[in-house]
Amino acid sequence: MDVNFCRHYAGDGTPPSNRYCRSCPHAAAACDRLWGRVVALAGSHGGDPVPLPGTRASLSPNPKNPDIVRMQVNCRWGLPKEDFLYYIATGHAGMGRKGRRSDPRASPSMTRQEPYVGAIVALLGGMEIPEIAAVRQVQQGQDPAVP
Repeated sequence: MDVNFCRHYAGDGTPPSNRYCRSCPHAAAACDRLWGRVVALAGSHGGDPVPLPGTRASLSPNPKNPDIVRMQVNCRWGLPKEDFLYYIATGHAGMGRKGRRSDPRASPSMTRQEPYVGAIVALLGGMEIPEIAAVRQVQQGQDPAVP
């Protein structure tokens, strides 16, 4: 994980600081809006999982924790808010290895979220949507343009 992915990130990439996006005081500026779209997408099929194009995975909401959506191929795992936002900043959300937490291609949770996060972005409208542009501005320490 590249701890410089966001100007507001406070931590060293190890638990529990790798989950900082969930409590970031700047999240309301743009990140919460984008994550809200991911959560809404997860629940958009009336309780049925949402197939992710180009993958065998599906997306569904997590009724117990709004900071995580559920992913499933053969088994079910969580896609946390911070892994998604890390992907928005870096284009990476790969699996990390023990002792190599500083790998900039690894997601904050150290779980492989690619290519699934890319498929979610595509369903939202692509990397050029106003919500993603606003998140990138916040991550760079700028005031976001209002979408």
